[in-house]
Parts: sequence; C-alpha cells; structure tokens
Amino acid sequence: MRSAQMLAGSLLAAIAPLGASQAHGDDRSVREHVTMVAKIASGFMALAGSDENAVALVESLREGAPVQLTFPASHPDGLPQVIAIDTPTHPMEWNDVRMALMLARDALAAVGVSRPSGEVLHAVLMGGDAVVPSGRVVQFKGVLQMRADGFNWGRIASERFQRPAVARIE
Repeated sequence: MRSAQMLAGSLLAAIAPLGASQAHGDDRSVREHVTMVAKIASGFMALAGSDENAVALVESLREGAPVQLTFPASHPDGLPQVIAIDTPTHPMEWNDVRMALMLARDALAAVGVSRPSGEVLHAVLMGGDAVVPSGRVVQFKGVLQMRADGFNWGRIASERFQRPAVARIE
C-alpha cells in the first residue's frame, strides 16, 4: 500500500502542471485517473520490470495505445533493451486492465517466471515463443491477442490449463 501511495504522489507531482491549466472538474478526473493507474501499477511492478514500466503499461492498456518499455541490458556493458508493445485491444476499462495483467502474471508463474525479461513479457501479452529462465522454450498465445480475438477472460484463463491434443494410435 505504501508503494502505491508513493507512486500516486509521484504521478500527481508529474502531472501538476497539466492540472493547473484545467478546470476544477477536470482536475478531479485527472486525480482519479492517476490514483487508479498507481493502484493497478503497484501490483505489477515485478511483472513490468520497474515502476515506470508498470505505469506505462497500465496507461497503454487503458488507452489502447502502443507503449515502449525499457529493461536493463542483459550484459553489464550493453544498452538497455526497449520492448515495443502495440496492443491489439481497444481501450480497456480499469477492471479489464487489471485482469489482463493478472492473467499474464499467472501464465508466467505457471512456467516459473516471476520477473520476466522484456521478450518474455512481450510474448505473454502478445503471443509467441520465449525462453524462460529454466532454459526451455514456452509458446504463449498472448493474453492481449486472445482478448482482441474476442475471448472472454474465463476462456483466456482456461487456455493455460488446456493440454495439446494427444494423437491416438489404434
């Protein structure tokens, strides 16, 4: 809870110049928006790799806009890694943003990942293959892609429990 309060305070300070030029009613809606972003983002900092990435990802899903997330370099002298996520979904309601991130986090936890790399995060959200820390390659269907394809949250959640069809030999 403390980290959410600190994050909300930082976000409010960052947008203060915007709020100063808006009417009182708009200021209230901006504050409510910032509070919701901070509240949701605080639960997904490990998933997104940083506070800044979590905030940017929540904003991106809420607005249905592309986002670029920055991850530390994989080598000490390397450049930071920038991962672009161009969400295939339309703007989402707050509960849908939270659900998408929870399902992505749960899909990663099922394969033993708690702090994904940028590539792994991209794969779980958008779909694709990714190498997990155990060294094996995992194919993700992509939480956001499945949602864009019309799947409801229950079906998306159940997808990770479905096993591939087994060929029957007679």
